[in-house]
Amino acid sequence: MKKTFINKVSAVWQRELRRVARRPVYFFAPVFILLFCYIFFLTFMKEGLPNALPTGVVDLDNSVVSRTLVRNFDATAQTRIVKHYAGYAEARDGMQRGEIYAFVVIPADFEKKLQSNRQPELTFYVNDAYLIAGSLSLKDLTYMSQLSGASIQKKVLEARGVVDEEQQMAILQPIAVDSHLVANPWANYAVYLLNVLLPGVLQLVVLMITIFSLGMELKERTGPDWMQTASHSLVAALTGKLLPYTILFTALGICGNIVLYRFMHFPMNGSLAWMFLATFLFVLAHQAIGIFLIGLFPVLRDAISLAAFYGLLGFTYAGFTFPIEAMPHNVQVFAHLFPIRHYFLIYVNEALHAADIRYSVIRFAAMAAFLILPLLVIRRFKKAVVLLNFPTK
Repeated sequence: MKKTFINKVSAVWQRELRRVARRPVYFFAPVFILLFCYIFFLTFMKEGLPNALPTGVVDLDNSVVSRTLVRNFDATAQTRIVKHYAGYAEARDGMQRGEIYAFVVIPADFEKKLQSNRQPELTFYVNDAYLIAGSLSLKDLTYMSQLSGASIQKKVLEARGVVDEEQQMAILQPIAVDSHLVANPWANYAVYLLNVLLPGVLQLVVLMITIFSLGMELKERTGPDWMQTASHSLVAALTGKLLPYTILFTALGICGNIVLYRFMHFPMNGSLAWMFLATFLFVLAHQAIGIFLIGLFPVLRDAISLAAFYGLLGFTYAGFTFPIEAMPHNVQVFAHLFPIRHYFLIYVNEALHAADIRYSVIRFAAMAAFLILPLLVIRRFKKAVVLLNFPTK
């Protein structure tokens, strides 16, 4: 009796489940990695923004005004004054040793210049080797110095007889800026990073497990038995072998979405169902890329190495850390070769902007287009599986 396609897939499915039972790393590795990453990053960034960043002060004036300014610096959320230094050289040495992320130098004639209505200078030194810590320290120090300057100027205006509050504000702040963060009003770095960082981890896991499961058939030279189980249908063999992992990865991705958008209350202004569909296509796209890579390079170590390089490069081309539009034009085109870029744009449209689904259809189609990749290497991969004509060392 001739087997149907469903029977072939079922036979390979059962064979793969037996292999997983003998080697549980296929199942537990992705679950453990993703579980660890979610727990680690969600607890590590539970505050949303780094707070109380160690900062130093070189107060050469040591006046009432300068001590008040230092207390104001220490009152900000992101800055904590941990040490007073005697001079610039000592503070720089403390920064180089990693004791502080930034320090401020208050000149010796700070109060005198203020009282004589001259412009004193505050100097900030920030360690930009730590991008987030350095930028946040600079932002808080600059903001508080401006507020302190405005407070002192306000007292000067009152001493001169300008008592009207509106007149004072017109002089201190001629143009008032009213800014609003639309999609992330809390300026929460967890919202900004984790919505793409964690799917990025998922993409690496999908690529590695897909290539590892297929590559082990080649390395252990069990390809002919695998094909015989599928009645020599490579499509049925691939479907039955990868279907358990597709279900596993999709379930992990959907659970991750539920954790982020329901339990952690990350912004979700659109439909969670579309994000579930995006996650499913995201998994399928990377499985297709895994098949393509192992078919192109039917040696496990080569395909794994190339997949690791491709997966890590995807973090750059997602565009959530550095905008794609700011890259050179001849580099921007490569962003379309990474499913995570399309996933990120779907997330922006759906979760942040609540845009109509028609604006994301092209991104869904782009991820689905990656399913064509296995067709480009299917004959080469079948020869490698059946004939075992590839280097084993």
